[in-house]
Amino acid sequence: MLFEQVAALAPNRVLEVGGGQGELAECLVRELGVQLKFVDQSERMVEVARARGVDAEVGNLQELRFDDAAFDAAIAAWMLYHVPDLDLGLSELARVLEPGGHLVAVTNSGDHLRELRDVIGVSFELRFASENGEELLKRHFAGVERIDVDGAVTIEDADTVHAYRDSMMLSDKSRELVFDLPLRVRTAVSVFVATR
Repeated sequence: MLFEQVAALAPNRVLEVGGGQGELAECLVRELGVQLKFVDQSERMVEVARARGVDAEVGNLQELRFDDAAFDAAIAAWMLYHVPDLDLGLSELARVLEPGGHLVAVTNSGDHLRELRDVIGVSFELRFASENGEELLKRHFAGVERIDVDGAVTIEDADTVHAYRDSMMLSDKSRELVFDLPLRVRTAVSVFVATR
């Protein structure tokens, strides 16, 4: 869904921030032939992305080193909720986009995997979520479109539930989990396309 949204924009110069291991960046360069810059604050993620042939560098979304209007598209997928000063980060993304350029931002809803989180006994509130993303983006962009992608997964083995819990930074992972299988879990993701 993310690739399709970016491809529909037919971009030439793309910035991806917080792109993890660089799978999307590699695909965009290979499939669309875009000129792409990749920025992540993790040295390890930059190293992995470079190994994929991606033009990657360590950097901070709140202090992008690029000129004004350097890109016609930017991507921030499942990472804006980690940015300490979100307004500053969004203003930087708007600054490096040319007029009429687009930011494609992906995030989760508060309902994403709720049934699984209930079993584990963990809750959290995302600072950039489906519910507030449009409002936050409108502070920095002329137009914002929200596309919701909802679905469900069925978990049929207990190991998957335990692996999800173990992947979280919890102080106590020893509490016994009580749940019935199969466990049906809702997925709720939003793609925002913001126009500068």
